[in-house]
Amino acid sequence: MVLILASLLSLAFFMPLGFRIGIVHIWIGYSLVCLRLVCGLKYRVEGLENIPDQGFIVMSKHSSTWETIAIQRFFRPMVWVVKRELTWIPFFGWALKSMNAIALNRGTGRKAINQLVQESGHRMDQGRILMLFPEGTRVPPGQTKPFKLGGAIVSQRTGYSVLPIAHNAGEFWPRHSWIKWPGTIRVVIGKPINPEGKTPEQIIKEVASWILDECDNISDKSQLQRLDVA
Repeated sequence: MVLILASLLSLAFFMPLGFRIGIVHIWIGYSLVCLRLVCGLKYRVEGLENIPDQGFIVMSKHSSTWETIAIQRFFRPMVWVVKRELTWIPFFGWALKSMNAIALNRGTGRKAINQLVQESGHRMDQGRILMLFPEGTRVPPGQTKPFKLGGAIVSQRTGYSVLPIAHNAGEFWPRHSWIKWPGTIRVVIGKPINPEGKTPEQIIKEVASWILDECDNISDKSQLQRLDVA
């Protein structure tokens, strides 16, 4: 299915962005329906009232493949920040380019940060929503990695707020696994974090504190025990 989606987006490169976004949302809806009917995997979202009316930066916990699919259903239109190397992959990389993803060469340090700030600000000025996983990789439930400063620097320099998201998807669809346990994933959208008068370090600390505390609150402890046994 991912190959089919990537092919469609590649072929639709010259179509309006709204058309390409529509293709993605049809695929997302289909995928979530299949997960519910075939795997018994449902979800519940709390905090939709916290979503701002204008551009903002979404920062989410990353523990599963599920959130890379589902989060796009709650926000439209999104723009992703990806490693530049991913855009070199046939079809998949072409699809990322067709969606105007921000492709960074992470090895260039400050240059990459400046590119991120410039391109992110431009996209959000156009009404797009910036999507970031601040830990940078999928992290198993109950574990964490340092939250990277990039998104907080974008927030501090552009003035756009950060919308934190917590979820427990990794307890039902573990990383590096085809197994999907039936149940209901909980997604909690926090209140926007205003960057005014804060340093990037203060912003990311506030984001990390809220996300990690909320993930602990919504964790399905019985599900974690089952994952430990598996």
